[in-house]
Amino acid sequence: MTRSTTRTHCPYCSLNCGFDLRTEDGVIVDLDRWKQSPLTQGGLCVKGTTAHEQVDHEDRLRSPLVKRNGRLVEATWDEALDAAAAGFRTIAEAHGPDANALLSGGSLTNEKVYLLGKFARLAMRTRHVDYNGRFCMAAAGKANMMAFGADRMMTPLDELRNAEVVVVIGAHISAAFPVALPKYLNLVRRTGGTVIVVDPRAGRFVKPEDLHIALEPGTDAIFFNGLLREIARRGYIDRNFVNTRTTGFEEALASALPFDPETVQRIADVPIAALEQAAELIGGTTRCMFLHGRGPEQQLSGTSNVLSIINVGLACGHVGRPGAGVNMLTGQRNGQGGREWGQRCDQLPAGRSIRDPKHRRTVAARWGVEPHDIPDAGDSYVEILDAAGRREVRGLLSICTNMAVSAPDVRRVDEQLASLDHLVVVDPFLSESARHADVVLPGSTFAEEAGTITTLEGRVIRIDQVVAPVAGVDDMGIIRALAARLGAADHFAHESPAAVFDEMRAVSAGGPIDYSGITLDRLRRDDGVFWPCPSLDHPGTPQLYRERFAHADGLARFHPIVPTEPLDSVDDGYPIVLTTGRLLAQFLSANQTGRIERLQKVAPGPYVELHPETARAYSISKDDRVRITSRQATVDVPWRSNRGLRYDTLFMPYHWPECNVLVSADLDPLSKIPGFKYTAVRIESSRAEIDLRERRDTGSSAAIVSESKK
Repeated sequence: MTRSTTRTHCPYCSLNCGFDLRTEDGVIVDLDRWKQSPLTQGGLCVKGTTAHEQVDHEDRLRSPLVKRNGRLVEATWDEALDAAAAGFRTIAEAHGPDANALLSGGSLTNEKVYLLGKFARLAMRTRHVDYNGRFCMAAAGKANMMAFGADRMMTPLDELRNAEVVVVIGAHISAAFPVALPKYLNLVRRTGGTVIVVDPRAGRFVKPEDLHIALEPGTDAIFFNGLLREIARRGYIDRNFVNTRTTGFEEALASALPFDPETVQRIADVPIAALEQAAELIGGTTRCMFLHGRGPEQQLSGTSNVLSIINVGLACGHVGRPGAGVNMLTGQRNGQGGREWGQRCDQLPAGRSIRDPKHRRTVAARWGVEPHDIPDAGDSYVEILDAAGRREVRGLLSICTNMAVSAPDVRRVDEQLASLDHLVVVDPFLSESARHADVVLPGSTFAEEAGTITTLEGRVIRIDQVVAPVAGVDDMGIIRALAARLGAADHFAHESPAAVFDEMRAVSAGGPIDYSGITLDRLRRDDGVFWPCPSLDHPGTPQLYRERFAHADGLARFHPIVPTEPLDSVDDGYPIVLTTGRLLAQFLSANQTGRIERLQKVAPGPYVELHPETARAYSISKDDRVRITSRQATVDVPWRSNRGLRYDTLFMPYHWPECNVLVSADLDPLSKIPGFKYTAVRIESSRAEIDLRERRDTGSSAAIVSESKK
């Protein structure tokens, strides 16, 4: 019997907790904790401890599938790859290359991300390529580029131990980052610091001693404008920092002046005393760390919401120093690397802009093509699906993304996928999206591949292959085989992930995201290296912006913020706001985690959370189901009580299609992120039809729903 142990990292969230996998005769038999794992020191959540169970799961796709006579049937690799490539080639010849598109995921390795962006542009020759990070990090990334000139967490999370105040905004720490972040927040509390939580919903990590600001959904920018005004009124502006390291402050402050405490209380439902306490705590320290998640970001004003948070951090000088910073919490395993290496519709590898002629020339030279051979910017994720519905996009390659569950307004997504002439899906398991596929290619799991990942902090880490792919071909092999069939073999001659990484290092040299000084040997020796790292003797850069920002003039930018009403706003017909988020025991569309018995026992299916008083107001009893109706759809689901919710807010986990069928496909005009965190709905018990207008006239439901607005 042959035994071995291989070091790798968890495939789920962006903490990338490390562990060792033990194998016997090429089969994973157990997991050992890696006590020196960066940031998490051996900690694992329930998903991490069971992650390896997916690798040899009975549901794994072990051979390709091709649709024949309306049914997916097993085929050889050559048959399936030939059919996949032929479909894209036929569409391009008849309708042009932009009639094909590629959608991918934020859990792929950096090497696969790089190859997919290159594949879309040089093999498919389409401008339409995007990834599901458009659903989570797009608003934060756009705001960071606008304010700082770079898109990366600026302060290592280990610096939380030195913070005096931590502001958590719209991030469900206990479900999304359970291993490390609750521990750090407890350390802040024990050392006399304060945790401020800005969220309509209180997660398990919120303690009685914290300042919980349960603002009305959709009013983030109103609150932070009011906070900036109050901080300025109290004399807490760091004038030296503002004058020497930023531009645009006076315009940003002017836009905040209308939001006095009374206005913030009236519109955002934040008590004046809470606003004043937050201003005193944040302005009264030099060590304040902001951690924002999807709450403020997944809105149609997501980019402006994040910019309003950044304005507060810049005004107080809480940027570019240890123990402080305005930091976005990336969600997916490689959400950071996924938006760095060229699988976004408007970005080339290493953070280079597809619209910048100099950047295009640099990448073209590295790829051995002319700049005009690289297509221009294309459509974003939802826009690509919309184009499919209009028959402008006719062929789609989907890898490691399950839009039939994760995209907004998923009822339309089924229609859009059905409109395609050719759909190829690459995934380890048969997903809901694959119902419409013409070809399904078995994808790799995390243990069947090698490469690199970039954590939420900007730390590049190494993963090593543990076992061989169960289907015999890994994702990188699929990309190379399709490229060869599309006449682009010369651009994809890499024999290994290491060869791809070497090309990536060369492409990044001297650019906005510089990996050129990072080697695979160094990643194993040093347990990760923070970019930028421009030379082999460079130590990496854990803390950004100590002396200058990434804009050409070295200055950060304030932005004036004028809050806007949500398009899908509440009214008499839809008086309650639905917000969405993740659970600890599931991940994304649950295509992987939903097959793990232990995780399914914890979180077996969809439900909605209500405040118990809201349930009482709508005569919803303990064993009832709740009928939720939005302007998009109606669903019936079980419900659970949560006193940590506002009366006028519901919460649904997004791991099942019952959630996103309710959500509009409207987009933030700046970042193209959908508004998952704000959907106007009405509710009733599904036992019987309820006349909501009549019930409101009696005052029972209106009293509860409007109470929080007083």
